[in-house]
Amino acid sequence: MSKLLSIIIPTRNSAKFLERCLSSIAQQSFKNFEVVFVDCGSTDDTLKLAVSFPQGRILAQIGKGLASAWNQGILASHSKYVGFLDSDDYWEPNCLTSHMNNLINSPEIDYSIGSVRYFAENKNELPYGFKPSLLTGSYRALMPGCFVGMRDLFGRIGLFDETLTVAPDIQWFHDLKLTNATFRDVEAIVLNKRVHAQNLSYSLSKTPIYNSEILRVIKRRLGRTPNDA
Repeated sequence: MSKLLSIIIPTRNSAKFLERCLSSIAQQSFKNFEVVFVDCGSTDDTLKLAVSFPQGRILAQIGKGLASAWNQGILASHSKYVGFLDSDDYWEPNCLTSHMNNLINSPEIDYSIGSVRYFAENKNELPYGFKPSLLTGSYRALMPGCFVGMRDLFGRIGLFDETLTVAPDIQWFHDLKLTNATFRDVEAIVLNKRVHAQNLSYSLSKTPIYNSEILRVIKRRLGRTPNDA
C-alpha cells in the first residue's frame, strides 16, 4: 500500500552527515511516509545507512546531477505528496506534521512552505558566497527542504530542469510562483540547513557555470530565453 508522502533524498558519499539526516526523519511525529534514496555511485557507508532505514528504498541514479536525482525520485514515487531533504540537512521533529496538517486540513491547497535556519559546520571556514549574517535568525524559504506538496504539481508545472547544475530548484520554484497553485505557510522553522565547503551552490559560486545559470533564470523571469538579445 502506498504511503501518503514520499521523501526524496539524493545521495553521493553522504555517510558523514546522513545519519543525522535520517535520525531527524525517524523522529518525525508524522509517520505515513517512505524515503526514496537516489544514489549516485556512493563508495562510502551511505548505502549501508540507507539500507538500515526501515521505511526506505534505494534507487541507483540513472542520470547525473541533483535535478536528475530529484526527478528520478518523483517519477518513482506513488504517494499523493512529495517532500525533499538534502542528505547533509535535517528537519525539526514536527516538520512533517505541520506540513501535512496544512495539506490534509485544507485539501484545496497544493503545497506547504516553512522556514529554514542555517548553521555552520565550521564558522571559521564558511564557503565563498555565503553571507555570515544568514546564520542569525530564520527565513521563510522556497527551497526543497522547506516544501511538501502535491505530487501532481510536477505534472502540471514540469520536473526540475536537468540542464541546470546550480539553479534547478530556483527555476522550478519560480515557475511554481507563476501558476495558480495555492499554499499555506508553516509558522515555524522546519529545516536546519548545514553550511559547509561542499555545498554545491557555494562551491560553484566562483565558476562561470554559476553566473551563466543565474542569468538564465533571471532572463526567464523576465519572459526571455537565454538566446534572446
